[in-house]
Amino acid sequence: MVHSRKISPFTATLICINSMIGAGLFINPKQMTMLAGAYGFLGYVIAASIFFPLILCVAELAALHPVAGGLYMYSHTHIGSWAGFLSGWGYFVGKTTSAALLIHKFVEFFQPRITALATVPTLMIDFGMLFFLISLNMVGVSIGGRIQYFFSALKATPILFAFGVGAFYFDPTNFRDVVDMQGILYAIPTAIFALVGFEVICAVANMVEDAARTIKRVILTAFIFVTSINILFQLTTFGILGHGLEETNEPLLVIGLRVFESYPWIASLVNGFVFASIIGGCFSLLTSNCWNLHTIARFGHFPGASLLMRINTYNVPWISIILEALLGCTILYMTIETAPLQSMAVFAQIVCYFMCALAALYAVKSGALKRFAWWIPLLAMFGCVIIMGIALHKIIMVGVSFSFLFLLLAGVAVAVGKRLFAKGS
Repeated sequence: MVHSRKISPFTATLICINSMIGAGLFINPKQMTMLAGAYGFLGYVIAASIFFPLILCVAELAALHPVAGGLYMYSHTHIGSWAGFLSGWGYFVGKTTSAALLIHKFVEFFQPRITALATVPTLMIDFGMLFFLISLNMVGVSIGGRIQYFFSALKATPILFAFGVGAFYFDPTNFRDVVDMQGILYAIPTAIFALVGFEVICAVANMVEDAARTIKRVILTAFIFVTSINILFQLTTFGILGHGLEETNEPLLVIGLRVFESYPWIASLVNGFVFASIIGGCFSLLTSNCWNLHTIARFGHFPGASLLMRINTYNVPWISIILEALLGCTILYMTIETAPLQSMAVFAQIVCYFMCALAALYAVKSGALKRFAWWIPLLAMFGCVIIMGIALHKIIMVGVSFSFLFLLLAGVAVAVGKRLFAKGS
């Protein structure tokens, strides 16, 4: 018997929020301040404006196709099978890489602080955390269950702490800088990469209650909420610390030590919540992303598709999620050079976004998307080209991750080989 695991629209919104709010929100203030000074928050405003047409496209397509593996389905249905595969596989590898790197950052933070883990190889702990998270899902801990409320509370605690302290320590005189538009433009790439993740719910749209009617609202609400949080967090932390933000990657720790000078453990505790909250995003990513692999298999792109499509009694594609964890372990084993891996993972995801925007344009032309202006997908595609250029520039700056490229092309080679074999026989 397969358990039905429907997700309420509210919980679906939390899944998106938990996937979007990660380490970036808490670490970005330094980089945004170094680039744009007091007005780094405007980088988020402009980044959100670039992203918004894409959000509208994804939301419309999600409502039109409320099925598992949504991003694959959009390209497959409106462009073609090849576009669906390239979009779905690139996105799957990119998100798996992102989840693995987040887990590695989580381990790097906590391992030195836990004596019992000091002599354990870091990669071993990484692998253990990966399999622990997927095992939770495999034994019935639903992506839409109470765990989302727990992870939301973990993220909300340091955010509310910052806003609460800001109410008393916010100094308007910190904003005497002259507006530097060039610096604000340079801050946009950092802001953009803190706003991705709004689309994770599309992979499990089949689980959302009345998705055809509610999922559009879920995606838009989550994006607007997270964008607002990023803007306010940047404003608040700069209002408290001013240009002191340029000197720390852990602003909440500095704020906590300033406010609770006699009780440094409070600052450490709040800072610990920041990194503990990363696991919430990883859980949502791993759990939703395995459905992308399941969908790729369902359309026959890989050999052994029947295995990848197997569902356990908790409605989890258990072989797909195990392979996802193994891929994450492989990525970390091959290299933990964060910058190249992250840059290429982001680039692969943005290519998928571009495919979604193109699919929306095709859907408008075919009449599948009615009452949706044709120019919105065009704006979304233009925004994706801008973001791809930014990502490509970053890849040139930090270097290519050949391990990521190898895994991406290996999947393409297997899919091409499978198709050629099928034609030959």
